[in-house]
Amino acid sequence: MKILILVLYKMKFYIILHDKNSSMTKYILFFFGLLLLTITGNAKEKNKDKNGNDICSHQGNFSISLGYGFPSIIRTYLKQKTNRDQLGVHGAGPYLLKADYKIRNKWSIGFSAAYNKTRLSWMDDGYDPAILGNRPYEYGIKASEISATLRGNYHYILKKKIDAYAGFGFGYSKVSLQTYTLAPYNQFAVRYDFPRPYTFELTTGMRYYFTKNIGLYTELGIGKAWLLFNKYFVPEAVIQGGVNIKF
Repeated sequence: MKILILVLYKMKFYIILHDKNSSMTKYILFFFGLLLLTITGNAKEKNKDKNGNDICSHQGNFSISLGYGFPSIIRTYLKQKTNRDQLGVHGAGPYLLKADYKIRNKWSIGFSAAYNKTRLSWMDDGYDPAILGNRPYEYGIKASEISATLRGNYHYILKKKIDAYAGFGFGYSKVSLQTYTLAPYNQFAVRYDFPRPYTFELTTGMRYYFTKNIGLYTELGIGKAWLLFNKYFVPEAVIQGGVNIKF
């Protein structure tokens, strides 16, 4: 079980989960309520910039983004710190879904959701009744996370085909962790602690529209499937990209 000790004790990473009794929910709602009241105006803005040029995104637009985050920092770290003969590292994500609504030409509000999964596996001896002795079996740990944040964006560059922005959001995440083994008589369990569930994101990005309603987006920053690793926050992925559809 040396690999198990390496992953869960030497690394000491903990996964953020939901705490319904915390006051963080009130802070989140207050922040976005204040943002909405401060920015929203009664007058509809023109669909042009201050110089009279057309812009690709304006007040009243609703957009949806589907993307993928890379690279996985946790999976990359595990692969570098362990031998492939000792520990198999597999997984995918985070897969990303984003939506936002332009309340002003320069401001939008919305949400961001992500799903991520990782599997660690290793070989260890287990009892085989067919041979009345031990032989190697696969053991492993599966972890999956779903997270969601409320988010506000400031669009600092608006051109005919380009929309550059910075965003900040608060949210929660829920993690499922389970163990497995192919050995019939060697089931095992893992003891772990879950700190508070808060997650946040701080990114800057750009959308490029090659048609009126369809484009590509990319973002760089921190966020998406946050883990608490050695008492420091580590993002699951710092780069993301995908397709954006605007209505």
